[in-house]
Amino acid sequence: MTDVPKAHPSIPRAPRNVIDREGMLPPVSALRAFLFSAQYRSFSKAADELGMTQSGVSRAIKGIEDLAGATLFERTGHGLVLTEQGRVYYDDVQAIIDDLGAATLRLSTFADADETLSIATLPSLGGRWLAPRLHRFMAQYPRIEVRITAQIGHFDLAASGLDGVIHYGNDIWPDSLSEFLMDEVIVPAAIPRILPQYTAPSGLLLRDLTLIQHLHRPTAWRDWFRAAGIDHPRPMAGPRFEQYLMGLEAALSGMGAIMMPPFMMLSELADNRLILLDRAAVRSPWGYHLIYPKSRRTKPALLRFRRWLRSEARRTWSDTQRLIDQPLATTDPAAALP
Repeated sequence: MTDVPKAHPSIPRAPRNVIDREGMLPPVSALRAFLFSAQYRSFSKAADELGMTQSGVSRAIKGIEDLAGATLFERTGHGLVLTEQGRVYYDDVQAIIDDLGAATLRLSTFADADETLSIATLPSLGGRWLAPRLHRFMAQYPRIEVRITAQIGHFDLAASGLDGVIHYGNDIWPDSLSEFLMDEVIVPAAIPRILPQYTAPSGLLLRDLTLIQHLHRPTAWRDWFRAAGIDHPRPMAGPRFEQYLMGLEAALSGMGAIMMPPFMMLSELADNRLILLDRAAVRSPWGYHLIYPKSRRTKPALLRFRRWLRSEARRTWSDTQRLIDQPLATTDPAAALP
């Protein structure tokens, strides 16, 4: 399709209430005929796309022009060309049709659900922990429409319209209730190919590796080295990333070692794209909580989600304990990424 030029800024737009006052509302079918004619620069091609006759498309356009008292197209030897008024109208109509389609899609999801549940979470937690598990909640409660958004830090939860937020940090939020989900422990990991061949993984190897830092956990490596009893000359040096997902991708590229919760890298550990360098796990200063407005505490969908979320948190904590208790394997270059 041919790109349609943007409208000239000097063309004034009528106020929206004119539509109701004057009844100047063409049929949606006529508006679609106009959009496709503008995109294809041809009534016949628009008719083929819409399953209409060429004369039907032409009459639809003529109806809009008569209603508005404006000319939308100029006929040239190279096809239809939008007039200046037509370009303005194209931009307006395209936006309205897009909004109408999106509204209808939202309506269809409401029709298929008994309740909606809107939850915010940290981007990395949502992507690496919540999303892979959410199918179990949906299987239990197929009539609940779940909406997940990303949020970082504190915000006005009561004014947000959200039912809750899964938050790392303290549980003090105004006019809200909280439920503890799980602690966070962090362990060091790296890809096998940056380690000495056939060497048993050890925290001592970290002294020769770049340490990938977390922007919001600036002392994580220092705290881990202290707990592990390992002396490191510069434990807080290294590239810093705001999100665990960013640091994880850096580690998978071979940049260095990452310090993060095991549940954030389960798939990479399972297929040996990453290996743990030490079983020492250091507890982070904060934990994960579900925070929700007091006004939503009896909402049935939220009650079900809270119960399910606590169960998943317990499962995750058990999986974490099993993972860090497993013996560490000798590094094998064949397990490295290509």
